[in-house]
Amino acid sequence: MEIDISESYEDIAAEWQYQMIVTLKETLKEKGISGEQAKDIIGDFAFNLSMLHDQGEIKVEGKSYNPRISFDNFNGKLITTDEETNLHEYAFGNTGEAFGE
Repeated sequence: MEIDISESYEDIAAEWQYQMIVTLKETLKEKGISGEQAKDIIGDFAFNLSMLHDQGEIKVEGKSYNPRISFDNFNGKLITTDEETNLHEYAFGNTGEAFGE
């Protein structure tokens, strides 16, 4: 598989984040959590997960890693970035958009 360091990465990642927010919103609604409470939970979760992605560090067997998501374009390319990402900056905006704001 070819790796594509793409300028479109951040737009794709922001859309992935939005879709994750919508999925979480629907899951919370199925569990009886909606409205402002759901929005607060989702906004905080999306921000914290995005901070892990953008600036976090995980350790596995004594080695440190910065989490990164990448995207398969179904044509043999894995789209990623080698730059710092800023998904945390979109977390509350995408949450607001998912709630129709």
